[in-house]
Amino acid sequence: MQIVNDHGPSLFEIRAVVQELAGDDPAAALKALGALRCLVDHNGNTAVCAAFLVPSLIRMAANRGFACRVEVLQLVGDLARTDGLRVEMRPWMLRAAQPIPVYAPWGYFENWSVDAVRVMVGRDARLLIDLLDDDDPGVRGRAAYVLVTALPVIEDLTGVLRSKLDLEGNAAVRMILIIGLAQHHRELDRVPEALAWTQALWSDPALPVEFRLGGAIAWLNLTSAAIPPGLRCLRDAVPLPVVRELAQHLPWIWWLSRYPPDGIEAWWRRLDLASSD
Repeated sequence: MQIVNDHGPSLFEIRAVVQELAGDDPAAALKALGALRCLVDHNGNTAVCAAFLVPSLIRMAANRGFACRVEVLQLVGDLARTDGLRVEMRPWMLRAAQPIPVYAPWGYFENWSVDAVRVMVGRDARLLIDLLDDDDPGVRGRAAYVLVTALPVIEDLTGVLRSKLDLEGNAAVRMILIIGLAQHHRELDRVPEALAWTQALWSDPALPVEFRLGGAIAWLNLTSAAIPPGLRCLRDAVPLPVVRELAQHLPWIWWLSRYPPDGIEAWWRRLDLASSD
């Protein structure tokens, strides 16, 4: 299903796609999810109607028999970020809300649409926290990606995510949790604390590579300051295949692993460049 409506999605279109998504055929559900993304997250912009879908999408993800749990959570997390396909630019990656007005292709003020999605995420925070213990590492990582966007900001989420980080056995999920914690600290206006913590991670040669890379990515997206020599040395020293293997699982930049072919590597090489916006 290809959407060409310049005036925004209709409730009829959305209802038809959601019915397909909730069906029993995994292939049809995945196709429907792609159509739904075109309707409510066109080019990374959140549609006005997106917030109404969030409770149903989160409950689909909580259903262990549903085929597209990871992909559904990815969509919810993307809807909870303004101008989502721009987050690869430093230092936009850890910003759910942007400091400038953003308008969707349909002419709506996207900042308000995103805030509405984030409020709906906050209402289902307990369900998402439960998904941090899911058997599927993809679900655990995407649940964290969604949770850190919640409004109102969850004060005790730092303790929750830190405890999960201590117990997590999957390297990619550990990296997601570190970056998610940094974003959560940003939402709490605790950027200096987050900078100190992430620098302690990337500068410690005794830590596993996913801790150091997660700390490096988070640090670079918490500030537009010049990259320190020690961090530059780390970026030069980690082999690109290692970076690619871990970074391709980051929900913040999921599209870079699909196109262009060298998207992850190109992003890693230019990550020290701050956006001019």
